Amino acid sequence: MKSKLIIAIILVVAIYVTFFYRQADGDLNADLVLKNATIYTVNEMQNKAEAVAVSNDKIIFVGSNDDVERYIGDNTTILDMTGKFVYPGLTDAHVHLKWVGERERGLNLQGLDDLTSVVAKIKAYADNVKDGDWVLGRGWIEKKWPEKRFPNKADIDGFSANKPVVVSRAGEHSILVNSKAMEIAGINRDTPDPEGGSIIRDAMGEPTGIFVDNAMTLIRSHIPATSREEDKKSLQAGLDFMSRMGWAQVQEAGGNYADLDILKEIHAEGNLKNRVYYSVLSGVEGAKLLERGVEISTDNMIDVRAIKYFGDGALGSRGAALLAPYDDVGGSGTLLINRDDALPVMIEALKKGVQIETHAIGDYTNRYVLDLYEEAFKAVPEANDPRWRIEHAQIIHPDDQDRLAKLGVIAVIEASTVKGDLYFAPDRIGSERLKYAYLWKTLMDKGAHLTAGTDAPVEVGDPRVEFFSLIARTDFNGFSTPDWHVEEKVSREQALKIMTLSAAYAAFQEDIRGSIQVGKKADFNVFDKDWMTIEPIEIMDSQTVMTIVDGKVTYQK
Repeated sequence: MKSKLIIAIILVVAIYVTFFYRQADGDLNADLVLKNATIYTVNEMQNKAEAVAVSNDKIIFVGSNDDVERYIGDNTTILDMTGKFVYPGLTDAHVHLKWVGERERGLNLQGLDDLTSVVAKIKAYADNVKDGDWVLGRGWIEKKWPEKRFPNKADIDGFSANKPVVVSRAGEHSILVNSKAMEIAGINRDTPDPEGGSIIRDAMGEPTGIFVDNAMTLIRSHIPATSREEDKKSLQAGLDFMSRMGWAQVQEAGGNYADLDILKEIHAEGNLKNRVYYSVLSGVEGAKLLERGVEISTDNMIDVRAIKYFGDGALGSRGAALLAPYDDVGGSGTLLINRDDALPVMIEALKKGVQIETHAIGDYTNRYVLDLYEEAFKAVPEANDPRWRIEHAQIIHPDDQDRLAKLGVIAVIEASTVKGDLYFAPDRIGSERLKYAYLWKTLMDKGAHLTAGTDAPVEVGDPRVEFFSLIARTDFNGFSTPDWHVEEKVSREQALKIMTLSAAYAAFQEDIRGSIQVGKKADFNVFDKDWMTIEPIEIMDSQTVMTIVDGKVTYQK
């Protein structure tokens, strides 16, 4: 009898201890388990793992295949990764979501390497558009064209006499239009260049059909507005594309509240494929944000916290504002931001905890923006950890590099631009300025915060291209010029952090996502190849296996 009593007591104690241990350790039945994987955590305390367990939207275990077994219950979904590779939810830190969707749904001129192919594709599309309707497309870029010139209206007028045509250059800072579009807009040789923009003209003074920066409004203001239904289709197409590519979060680089409301509707319907960090355009939309205040959602699926400014144009269209003239054609680009207009808004933003992000490519613009930021910071010294951003941060004079780091400004670079820009940037700015252009390692060594976006649809929007570009800094054939400074590339570990934890930091979310750790959001991207060990070019052969956002599978191959 005594021995039976002792055994019973031991059993009770064992059950109690097991229960207590399970509660204290957080050892609960998981909703989702990923196992038999190589998991790169971006957590310095535990760099790699084999398995991860998720309850609701949170990670509750990271470790071995053996240890994850105790988290598996009758209702646990088990995803056997069969040796696949799991990364923290990848973030595109600079994207234009609706434009991506419009590209995917319409006339996509991306990836065409000669003018003849571009014109042929515009014609094929225009042939199916009825007379009077607008032919709209995007994505052409002349960087590698053997013709070595911009397209012009003469290239497309022959097949579009009764259809206005507007097709955007990949940088979205210039457009090609036909004569019909200019006729509708009332554009002729006497039309003056607007402030902050230019109408490119031929030797006789006639518009060629290329409109740069603010001059694009002269044409675009005549394009019929899309319906809310069409906007919703484009936003959904953008989300679907980004999830399929292997992004868990997108950071919208300048939208409006109308599109934001649509995204919230898509989320309510259960179709939000990516986590969204949203900035609104300066001006009317920015004023709304300052009035309404920052919006941090309970699930962090749609957070609204930033105002986006455009400081200058693109280097390719010679709109980037430089401290000295362009080497190839002269002129110093165009500054698009005005201190007297922007500074009061920036000061108010600091007071209300609103992040500012500004597009700045040229060295003049980067200096101008840093001056603005510094002036605002001095006006509101009590502002704590503003994490303001410079988008692109492409050419930064040596005198300004340390200042960027000291001010705590985040440089949001576009790594994939190097594979194309290396074909024309030397002509635009010359070898001396290339020494302080497209800086990555230098800025990081100086202590600056660095993250990366694709600027899609300017670039494709493919995380494989971004990772490859960060670690290789060449085109896909391994080509670079002697003055391209390949030494500015980063390590694979740095590249993965740039695309995950650093991007989370840029959105004030490093405590909740960006690495695979217990307590953080369950955002993962799964690929079939190991980006951390294979040859750089082999990364482009890898395939997206799965995207998981907030503990839910949003894409599966």
